[in-house]
Amino acid sequence: MPQPFELERGSSKLSGTMNEGALDGPFKVFDQKRPLTSMQYKNGDLHGPMLIMHPNGKPSAKLNYQAGLLHGIALFFSPQGVLQRECAYQQGQLHGPLKNFFNNGKVAQLEHYQTGLQHGEQLRFHPNGQVAEKQNYKQGIAEAEIQLFDNEGKTLGKDGKPVSKLKAWLQP
Repeated sequence: MPQPFELERGSSKLSGTMNEGALDGPFKVFDQKRPLTSMQYKNGDLHGPMLIMHPNGKPSAKLNYQAGLLHGIALFFSPQGVLQRECAYQQGQLHGPLKNFFNNGKVAQLEHYQTGLQHGEQLRFHPNGQVAEKQNYKQGIAEAEIQLFDNEGKTLGKDGKPVSKLKAWLQP
């Protein structure tokens, strides 16, 4: 039979429900009566949505759990409420696109994951939206050297200096 569960220490308070000795149902964490985290448990495992708040009351992270593992879309925000990262999890491992954002909302980095390993084209962008770096991965291993570009899209050498058009054209 479900039993209310509460624990207070200083200005922090935890509240939820226990069922047969395991957390089960909604669970909340407060500090100085402000909500910090709300989550769901099922038979002692995190299961369902989780919301983590910054001390200023704005969301810090929106996560989803399944049987105790991150599963689904995860969103992370700055204290000002700006989306900083969006990624997908499958059974606790990164799986699918991962995007990091500049404060203006433009994509700063785009990576792809397959069962926790980088897989596919990985891109980093300049603030103006031009590609800054490009690299391909297969099962977590870089397939070739990283390609570098200036903020106008021109190829850069390993030293960060522009590469002549002829040299860039002759590269494999």
